[in-house]
Amino acid sequence: MRHLKLLWVFARVSVQDDVAYRIDFVAHMVMAVVQLCGELVAIWAIFSNTKSLGGWNAYEILALLGVFRIMIGVIALFIAPNMRAIMSDIREGTLDFALLKPINAQFYASVRRLVASRLADIVLGIGLIVYASRHLAVSLPPAEILAFTIMLAAGVAIIYSLWLVLATSAFWFTRLSNIEMVFWNLFEAGRYPVDIYRPWVRWGLTYLVPLAFLTTFPARALLGKTDLGNVAAAILFAAVALIGSAMFFRYGIHKYSGASA
Repeated sequence: MRHLKLLWVFARVSVQDDVAYRIDFVAHMVMAVVQLCGELVAIWAIFSNTKSLGGWNAYEILALLGVFRIMIGVIALFIAPNMRAIMSDIREGTLDFALLKPINAQFYASVRRLVASRLADIVLGIGLIVYASRHLAVSLPPAEILAFTIMLAAGVAIIYSLWLVLATSAFWFTRLSNIEMVFWNLFEAGRYPVDIYRPWVRWGLTYLVPLAFLTTFPARALLGKTDLGNVAAAILFAAVALIGSAMFFRYGIHKYSGASA
C-alpha cells in the first residue's frame, strides 16, 4: 500500500506538471493521432496489393498495431523518461537523492516521472484492438483475455528490464543516447509480425532482441493463436529479465560514488 500511495502521488504531480503547459500537452496527443494515421496509411498501402502478410490478414495486423501502440505508450509513459533520469542522475552524481529516500531505490527511480500525454497512445491502441476484434468476429472469451493480459504484462516487464540494464550501464559508460536510438529503430520492427522475417531474423527478434514478446505474442494471444506453453515461456522470460535487471542495478549502485564522495 505504501508503494501504491507513492505511485499515486507521482502520477498526480506528473499530470499537474504536464497540464500546466496545455498547448504542449494537447500537441503531444495530436501527434499520437497523426502517427497512428501514418501507420494506418502504410498498412492500407500493403493490403492494397496483398491479402495477407506472413499469414496475417489486414484486421489481424490492425490488432497487432494496437498492441504496438499500447507498448509505445507504456514505454513513453514511464519507462523511457525514468530511465533517462537515472542515466542523468548517475552522470551528474545526483542519484543520491533517490538512494537516500526511505523506499526501495529501484522502485523510486523507476516511477517518479509519468508523461500523462502518452496515455493517448494506450487509448488509441485499445481502440484499434476493439475495432479489429469486431471485424474479426473474435468473441474474446475470458481465457483469451487473460492470456493476452499476461502476455502484455510480460512484454512490459521485459522491455522495462532491458531499459533498466541500459540505464544501469551509465555507471560505466558516459553517454548512452546513441544506444537508445538504436533500440527505438529496432523497436519499429515490432509493428509487423515476426512471421514475415526469415527464420534466423525471427529467432533473433524473439530471443536476442525480444520484440516478439512485446507485440507479436500478445497479439497472437488476443487472436486465440497461442497456447499455455507460450504463456508460460513469456512469464518465465519476464521473471528472469526482472530478477536479472534488478541484480544488475544493485551491482551498479555498489559502483556509484555519488556527488558527496
